[in-house]
Amino acid sequence: MDKKTYQKSVLLCDASFSAIPLLNALQAKGFYVAVCGSRPEDPCHSLADKSYTFDYANTKKLQKIVKDNNFNYLIPGCTDISYKSCAWVARNLGLPGYDNELAVRVINNKDEYRKLGKDQNYPIPAYETESKNFKNLNFPALLKPINSYSGRGILRFENYSQLRNFLDSAQNLLPQDQSLLEEFLTGQLYSHSAFLEAGKIKTDFFVNEYCTVYPYQVNSSHLSIKLPLQVKNKMRSWLKRFAKDLNLVNGLLHTQFIFDGIAIYLIESCRRCPGDLYSLLIHKSTGIDYADLYVSPFINLPYGDIVSITPKYYSRHTLSINRDVIFLSAAMQISNQNISYVPLKKTGELLRAAPIDRAGIFFIEHSDTRTMQDLTRNLYKFAKLETLEIVS
Repeated sequence: MDKKTYQKSVLLCDASFSAIPLLNALQAKGFYVAVCGSRPEDPCHSLADKSYTFDYANTKKLQKIVKDNNFNYLIPGCTDISYKSCAWVARNLGLPGYDNELAVRVINNKDEYRKLGKDQNYPIPAYETESKNFKNLNFPALLKPINSYSGRGILRFENYSQLRNFLDSAQNLLPQDQSLLEEFLTGQLYSHSAFLEAGKIKTDFFVNEYCTVYPYQVNSSHLSIKLPLQVKNKMRSWLKRFAKDLNLVNGLLHTQFIFDGIAIYLIESCRRCPGDLYSLLIHKSTGIDYADLYVSPFINLPYGDIVSITPKYYSRHTLSINRDVIFLSAAMQISNQNISYVPLKKTGELLRAAPIDRAGIFFIEHSDTRTMQDLTRNLYKFAKLETLEIVS
């Protein structure tokens, strides 16, 4: 269908599988939807009304395409780079749905996020950004690149001596001001997805998250059932403060945090859609169209009616492995009649070690809360990958 027959047009800055629910939500509203991304094999290139194959980290090219094609709206997908590039273009072109420059910088840089947290007395882990102060922290501790995502590049050190040896070795020297050291925390990892409207929470979701293959990347999750109300309210209270401190616009704020049984600790926040089909986990579990909520502020529309169903007991499991292999097949070996699988690799393709790659995503519906909770943290034991080793 020709673009002129549509009332408005949108460029979705992501063509990956995780962006499919966003594309569907936009097309369901009658928009002309184009997508962009550097990998021509990504599925949204063939599903959209128009596609552009280029790296959206190139902000000048992204801006030129938006201007030259008179797109009314620009929507980030499921990567941090997508959000940062879109925010830069939106600021220059006056497009809706994006925060001020300070907020974008704070949310997308670990050091600035923690600096604001320290200044405003947010519940953050103890950390240091200057190597001369690293010895002041309690160990074990995590060395984190300030601009990393999906747990990439994070290193754990059991003591200061081990860290010092790493930093002193010539081959492992890190660029100055590119990493921070943070005390390692024990406790349960959660995510909090909240949709803001005029600084208040329109609706929100809490999810239990587990990292069972690569220690700093979530691969199993389910909607939280037993998280204490007082913990939820602490997160909601913090979020309202954060929204006020940074003057956040309407839209999603997605935050990972740890609860150790006593206190909460903020790990990181983002304003782009979480990846690995997180939106489908919420939709399947609650009946609420997470993708529709996400895109609405970027297309200058109010949130639609939020109609939930009786919660269903779904797990999401991202299938990954701790070494590079050739993918052959995948299966989930549990006694369950409702298992769906989204394949991401074809037989014979290279499957890179986590956190770089994944073979596919399972959604498993359980009969009750207890089964869901018991199985989700152990899904890696039931998910079976058939592979071939790479011969060098």
